[in-house]
Amino acid sequence: MAKSVNVPPISIPILNTMFSAKRRLTLSQVHAYHYCQPRCCIWNIAVSSLENGLEILSLLSKERPILRVGEVCRELGMPKSSVSRLLKTLSEYGFLERGNRELGYCAGRRALALAELYLADHSLLDFVDSAMDALIHEFQFAAYAGILSGPDLIILKLKHGTYPLRLVHDIGKRMSAYPTAIGRALLARKSDDEAIDLIEEHAEGTVDQGIIRKELADIRRTGVAMTSSALIPGIAAFGVAVAHPGKDEMLGFSVSFPTSAADRSLQARMMQCIREEAHSIGVRLGDPYWSTHSLEKSSAPTSTRKKEEPASGPKKFAEI
Repeated sequence: MAKSVNVPPISIPILNTMFSAKRRLTLSQVHAYHYCQPRCCIWNIAVSSLENGLEILSLLSKERPILRVGEVCRELGMPKSSVSRLLKTLSEYGFLERGNRELGYCAGRRALALAELYLADHSLLDFVDSAMDALIHEFQFAAYAGILSGPDLIILKLKHGTYPLRLVHDIGKRMSAYPTAIGRALLARKSDDEAIDLIEEHAEGTVDQGIIRKELADIRRTGVAMTSSALIPGIAAFGVAVAHPGKDEMLGFSVSFPTSAADRSLQARMMQCIREEAHSIGVRLGDPYWSTHSLEKSSAPTSTRKKEEPASGPKKFAEI
C-alpha cells in the first residue's frame, strides 16, 4: 500500500490550491505533481516569502522597536495569516523575539550578531569616507577628515570636489586644532577645562576662556563647528565629530567652501547635511552624543563678512 501524507500548508500555494488542506495524498502523488510543475513556480514562492520577511525586518527602527501583527499587515498590505507565519519563522531563527509582555516582536540576538559582524568589518573611517563622498556629491566642495592628537589636528583624508579650488594641506599634516572646524568639533567633545588646557598649549599669551566656553557650548548645542580662515579671507568650513565607543575611536570631518560661492541658504543646507551624515554614523555606532540629539533643522549661520566676487581660474584654500 502506497504511503500517504498530509499536504502541509506551505504546499497549498505550490499546488496552486488544487487540493484542500485536509485531503490526503500519497507520497508518489505529491512527488509526481511537483515533478510536473515548472521549477520557477516553487522558486518564485520561496523568493516571495524571503522578500516579505525582509520587508518585515526593514520596519524595525529606533522609532518602532516593536512589530505587531496588525501594524505589519496595514503597513505592508499582507494577510494576517502570512504575517503571523513569517513573524514566527523569523523568531524561530533568532532574527526576532517576543517583546515585553509578548505584545509584539523585537530584534533578536541573531540580528545583533549580524550587526556586530558588519561593524567589525567597517571602521569609523570607512563611514566617514562615505559621508565625505555624499557631501562632495551634493555640494561639489572639498572635504577633510582628521583626528585629534593632543592640541593638534592630524589630517587623515582629503577629497577634492568639482569646484575649481584646490587644498594646500597634505594627508598626515599636523596643525593647531582649535582654529579648524574639525578641531573645534573634536575639542567640544571634551570638558571645557580639558579643551582649554589643550588650546592654551598653542596660544600666544592668554586666551579668553569666556569666549571659548561659549563657542564650545554652541558647538555642543548644534553638533556643528563653523570657522572662517584666518589665512585666506572668504574661506569657511563646517565640521563635526563622531565617535565609535566600541573601538574607542573619534574622528572629525568637514566640508570647506568659499563664502562667495555659498549664500546663507546654501550654507544652511550644508550645515544640515553634515549634521545628518554625522547623526547617521553616530546612531549606527552608538555615539552617545548623536544617539541623544534629534535632527532639528539648522538655521543659516550668521556672517558679517562681505561677499567677494569669485576670481577666474583655480585657487588654493586652507580652511578645514
